[in-house]
Amino acid sequence: MSAGASSLFSPRVLVIWVAVAALLFVAMILFMMFGSPERPTGPSSFSNSAIGYAGLADVMHRLGAPVVKSRGGSLAKLDRHGVLVVAEPMHSISSQQLRSLLTASRVLLVLPKWIGQPSEKVPGWIDDASLAPDDNPRSIARVAAPGAEIVRLDSAPAWTTNEIGRAPEISDKPQLIKSNRLRPILGSSDGILIGEINNNQHRLWILADPDVLQNHGLTKNAALAAALINKLREADGNVVFDETIHGFTEQPASPFHVLFEWPLVLATIQGLIAIALLLWATMGRFGLPLTAPIALPSGKARLIENTAKLFALARYQPVIVRRYVYAMIRDAGRTLHAPAGLTDSALIAWLQRTGQARDVGVDCAAILAAAGELGDSSQSSYASMSALVRDIFRWKQEIVDGGARDSRPDRGHSRRGAQGPGRSG
Repeated sequence: MSAGASSLFSPRVLVIWVAVAALLFVAMILFMMFGSPERPTGPSSFSNSAIGYAGLADVMHRLGAPVVKSRGGSLAKLDRHGVLVVAEPMHSISSQQLRSLLTASRVLLVLPKWIGQPSEKVPGWIDDASLAPDDNPRSIARVAAPGAEIVRLDSAPAWTTNEIGRAPEISDKPQLIKSNRLRPILGSSDGILIGEINNNQHRLWILADPDVLQNHGLTKNAALAAALINKLREADGNVVFDETIHGFTEQPASPFHVLFEWPLVLATIQGLIAIALLLWATMGRFGLPLTAPIALPSGKARLIENTAKLFALARYQPVIVRRYVYAMIRDAGRTLHAPAGLTDSALIAWLQRTGQARDVGVDCAAILAAAGELGDSSQSSYASMSALVRDIFRWKQEIVDGGARDSRPDRGHSRRGAQGPGRSG
C-alpha cells in the first residue's frame, strides 16, 4: 500500500469516519421516529393559515371543551353529547364517505369557500386565497340536502333569523345556501347561513360560509363560533374535528419503536453486540487485502481473443479474408468431388457450372475477384471484408447442400437410423 493510501486510512481518519457515520445513522433514526412537524395550509384543524381551523380548536380547548383532531375513526371518538365538525371536505371526497360521517348524532358541516395558495416564504401560511368554484360547496351541500343551491352576495344581508344570539361579520362575498330541507338557524331573505336538518335522533347543522370559523375571521366572530359549537353540543360533550376529509390518516407506529419492545429488544441487543464485535475485529485494517490481477488470463476464449487482437494490430485482416475465400473454394471442390488436377481457373469454371446447375445465387468467381482486390493495409473497410466472408460462406452452403441433395438422393441423412428410407417397415 502506498504512503498516500496508508495516511488516508490511518486509525485517526478511520475513527473520524466511523464517528460521522454513526452520528448520521442516529440522526436518520431520530428523523424517522419523530419526523418533521406538519405545516399544512388547507382548511384543517392543524392549519395555522388564514383559512385553517387551528384557532377554533384552540378557542374551544381554552373554554374547557375536550377537543379531538381525528385522523381516523372519528365516529368512535365522538362522545354521546359531542359534536363532529366536518369542515370543508375536499371536492374529491366520495359521497359515501361523507354520508358515513353525517350519520353522527350531532354534526356541523362547513361548506368550502376559499382555495389558498401556500406561501413560499412562511411555512404554514398562504400568500393568497381565491373563491372556489360554486360547484365545490354545492356538491358537498347536496350530499346532505339534495337540491340545495349556493348564493354569493356582494355584501352582508340583514339577518332576519338568528337563534345563536350573535351577529356574524362577513365582509367578503357572503356565501349562503338555499334549500327547503333546511330550517334556518341563522339566515336572511337571501338565503341561510346556518341551517338545520333534525330528525330527533340526528341533528345536522350546515354552515354555508366558513369565514366565521376560520382563523382570519375569529377576531370578529370568536363569540359567534363558540356559541355555535356550544349550542349544538350538550353538557360536557367533546368537539371532534374529522381530518380524514383532508387526506390525513392515522400515523402507524414507527418500526424502530418495535425494535425496542419486548421481546424484540433481545434481538436488538444481539445485533448491537454483533456490530460491536465486527468493528472490533476490523479496526486494525480497512477490508481484505486486494488480490493481484492476473497478468495473462488463460483459456481458449482468451487465446482466440488475443490472437484476433494481434491480427488486428498487424493489419492482417485483408490477407486472412483472401485466404479464407481460397480455402472455402478449394474445400467446396473437394466436397463436390471436382476432377483431379484442375488448375485454379479451371476449378473456378467447374464450380461456376455446378453452381448454375444447382441454382446457386452467388458467383464464386466474383467473390474471388473482390477478395483479390483487397489491399494489404487497413484501407479496406471492415464492412466490405465482412460482406465477402458472409457471401463465400453462403455460397458454399448453397452449392454443397444442393450437391448433396442432387447427387446422392438415395442416401439417408447422416443422423438417420440404420433403417433407410427405401426399406419397408
